[in-house]
Amino acid sequence: MITDRIKISKFIKFSLIQKFLKNEITEERTYFALTLLTGVLSGIVAVVVSKSIKFLTNYFGTNQAFDLNAFVYGLIAISISGWIITRKFPEIKGSGVPRVQVVLAVYHGKLPIKETLAKFLTSIFSLSSGISLGKEGPIVAICAGVGSWLGSYFHLTKKRVKSLLAIGSAGGIAAAFSTPITAVVFTMEEIVGDLNAKVLGSIVISSVVAAVTAEALRGQHILFEDLHYTLKDPRELLFYLIVGLSCAFIGPLWVKSVMTLRNFNNKLFKTHQLTIMIVSFCLMALISQKYAEVLGAGTETINNILQSLILDWKTLAILFLMKFLASTISYSSGITGGLFMPTLLMGAMLGGFIGTLANLLFPEITSNTGAYALVGMGAYFAAVMRAPFTSIILVFELTRDYQIILPLMIANIVSYAIASKIHKGSVYENLSEQDGIHLPSREDNEVLETLLIEEAMIKDIVTINASLTVREAFKEVKVSGISGFPVLKNGILHGIISINELGQIYAKGNGSQLVGDVCIRNLQKIYPDQSLLVAFHKLKKFQISRLPVVSRVNNKRLVGIITAENIVSHFGFHVKEDEKNELIERYEQEFLSNQQKEHTIQETQDK
Repeated sequence: MITDRIKISKFIKFSLIQKFLKNEITEERTYFALTLLTGVLSGIVAVVVSKSIKFLTNYFGTNQAFDLNAFVYGLIAISISGWIITRKFPEIKGSGVPRVQVVLAVYHGKLPIKETLAKFLTSIFSLSSGISLGKEGPIVAICAGVGSWLGSYFHLTKKRVKSLLAIGSAGGIAAAFSTPITAVVFTMEEIVGDLNAKVLGSIVISSVVAAVTAEALRGQHILFEDLHYTLKDPRELLFYLIVGLSCAFIGPLWVKSVMTLRNFNNKLFKTHQLTIMIVSFCLMALISQKYAEVLGAGTETINNILQSLILDWKTLAILFLMKFLASTISYSSGITGGLFMPTLLMGAMLGGFIGTLANLLFPEITSNTGAYALVGMGAYFAAVMRAPFTSIILVFELTRDYQIILPLMIANIVSYAIASKIHKGSVYENLSEQDGIHLPSREDNEVLETLLIEEAMIKDIVTINASLTVREAFKEVKVSGISGFPVLKNGILHGIISINELGQIYAKGNGSQLVGDVCIRNLQKIYPDQSLLVAFHKLKKFQISRLPVVSRVNNKRLVGIITAENIVSHFGFHVKEDEKNELIERYEQEFLSNQQKEHTIQETQDK
């Protein structure tokens, strides 16, 4: 019965693909088809999640000062969502973006479909409760899960599955914001961690398809409309610089606040995570009685600030402090929810506050307060997310306004540069580190790509002449402490052989054989001008311990040898002293054991 179901499933799966691809199934074509499908599904998912949250929020009134109905619904929604998270799927807590990064780096892009479905449900329940978080991060995680599931379901390679995870992430951002360019840049900058990755083309396709699909379902969607700002006076750039400086210091402070409270919650409520979620919701209900503007993602509040409908600097200052507090409490509790819109809202409030003061003090040279809010959005996003390119393009794409691009770039660059010095890593990287997960940083790949083989390779090489017998070679190199040797014939590279292989051949009584006849001839080679990243890839792919380095002019001329240990050592890591002593002790034991075996073999041969 089960076998029949599997056969039916395979038949449906491949017949659909065959029909789409005209019976010419190749992984490349299947991958392209799944890229398009991921984009379409991402658009649908984004619209369904957004409309569900909006409907429930409006119906129960959780977007304003809570009454009894809003409180009861929110409490039930948080309890259901929290129970799913704490009892069934602890991996789906928070925004979901760190989880996507972990799956991409550690689990070859395979995100379980059960997690994706759970994220879908908990996102709708949590975010419709009025909690002070946004929907964009969860949408990214859900759409990434859709892409991963499609790649796994159609048995694509690990590389393709990882690509589809990233493709789904991009589709989620594009559909949620209607910003396909931002989706591409964010995915490459934050999720993939490489703006030059080969998956760029597929990410662009998915982003456009997702945005088009979402707009087809809900109509044209521009979050912030009718914004027309101009730089009134060149001296005004000084105030925009102040916006950038303020974001540079306050952004990292907010990240540290989230991390500190999150750590406190994990220790205090270690086995009662649901309790802290309910407590956090009750605090939101309390805050809503006086400051309902800080509930939810805050899109409407951002619009009011950008339209200069909130011009009192005291009001903006209080709202910023309350949003700072509310988003810190909400996110540190582990409730499902994203940081995109809350971060943009805090930036808008901070920028609007500075703009209002500047306008009061210097009205003759300052422009609309909304312009400062707009610049604050980008600068604060850069300080928190550490994605400067994304922050600039996101604000532009959301507003469709070129006029403010110069102040925006100045503030973003200043904010990003200073924030990076104050506190290392983005909020997502810090969250992963706190959970004990150490993701590869951009600097890691950049260093590996920059450093060349010739900088790390061993140039003083111990080689074996191909004309030596195994017995002669083994006695010559057995005390060298080296595990593998290039074999040269007439001065050129002939093959490679390990000390273990020599020992095994010798132990079998074949010591009279020539090394040139028993060495490995089919070699994987590398060139001195290639990067360490290429060497790492080859060592891992072919499961070998060393690579001969040969000349570009003559690939038979040996110029060096590179091992994983050489790469790691050059890269800057070192074995701890206790580990080093353990390795030395283990080697000495193995060496003594090998000596004893050799002595026994020699005695047998003599007899």
